[in-house]
Amino acid sequence: MGGRQLDDDRHTDMPAPGIAGTGVDPALLEALLPHLAESLMVLDAEWNVKANLAPPGGLIGRGLGLGLHTLEDMHPDDALLILDLGAEAFEMEAGWEASMVVRMRRGDGTYGRYEITAINRFGDPIVDGMVVRTREVVQERAPSVPGLEHRLAAEVLAELLPNGVVVLDGAGRPVYVNGAACGMLRREPEELKRDGIVDLVDAADRERLGSAVARVTTVSGRETCTVRLEGRDEIVECRLMSVGEPEVSVVVVTMEDVTARQAAEADLERRANHDGLTGVRNRSSILDLLRDRLDAGVPTAVAYLDLDGFKGVNDVGGHAEGDRLLQAVAHALVKAMPDSVVGRIGGDEFVVVAAELAAEVLADQVRGVVAAVGRARVAGVTASVGVGVAQPGDAPRDVLHRADEEMYADKRGRRSRVVVGD
Repeated sequence: MGGRQLDDDRHTDMPAPGIAGTGVDPALLEALLPHLAESLMVLDAEWNVKANLAPPGGLIGRGLGLGLHTLEDMHPDDALLILDLGAEAFEMEAGWEASMVVRMRRGDGTYGRYEITAINRFGDPIVDGMVVRTREVVQERAPSVPGLEHRLAAEVLAELLPNGVVVLDGAGRPVYVNGAACGMLRREPEELKRDGIVDLVDAADRERLGSAVARVTTVSGRETCTVRLEGRDEIVECRLMSVGEPEVSVVVVTMEDVTARQAAEADLERRANHDGLTGVRNRSSILDLLRDRLDAGVPTAVAYLDLDGFKGVNDVGGHAEGDRLLQAVAHALVKAMPDSVVGRIGGDEFVVVAAELAAEVLADQVRGVVAAVGRARVAGVTASVGVGVAQPGDAPRDVLHRADEEMYADKRGRRSRVVVGD
């Protein structure tokens, strides 16, 4: 007993190891400094930093700041707050302290939120300054919906979305479907969880959607594909996003009905690029097409045609009859030359953009189409045709200009032949 009591007394009397009995010696303190999550600074009466116990790079990543003024890293809008805090701190008695949250500039130039606590220790013969404790304020997690588990809260939010939401597991099987998706796909949740979503789109689109699902379940990422629903006119845009490393754990699929949007986009494209009367390409669209072909080095020939006798049709039958003739010519050219692109340049002038052909062959084809329309509708309506073949270095207008000149040469020749015949 006596021996044990003596050992206990000896243990009690021994000084605790390390600095101030913390078990931390100077070597260990130096090793722990990089892990500090706070900064303890001492400021002199001029607010300059005279000591800083912080990670080697400083808490804000701008060094320890010895000798710098404490306001140097403060956000300008918060400097007055710090001045007020400092003025109060320096005037109060030793031991006074107060805190506030301010913005401070980090080493990368951005600003973060930091809580600063000032403690007046000017009466302490060792410290003899203002102790400032600084810690970064970490962004708090948004609070949960009261009374709901996280998963249930997410499901409630999904039900409020106007778009369809389908959640797949890592194997691509549906595990959650919201009401909008059920209505869009016309299936109950149990059916969708059992059968999946791929077989509910048009047969021509199943491989595309199935491949997108396969990719995002193999490696986390994003995919977007547009599909048509089976047996219906609705067009749905599917956006797929998967998460999980190294194996995908979940895939979120949002489904938006874009039928009306695509119809509107198609109508805008048609209005921008097609002639309103005949439906064939307009002048700007033909120029864009020629530019693309010339840039790609595609052999190209352009037939430029002007209707002969069109003015007489307008004079006799009126503009409505003239419009019907223009429509008939355009439709006949499109039908007879499916591998070419037909455009209306203006008035009764059309162009046909084709693969490079012998000029006379292309011109004869176009004349034959117009002559057939003339025989069927208005006797005497024919076409003057000129062909321009693209050459290296041509711009779109160069090819059109060359074809236009050839067309007028053809028109002059036809008139001279009529005069000679008379």
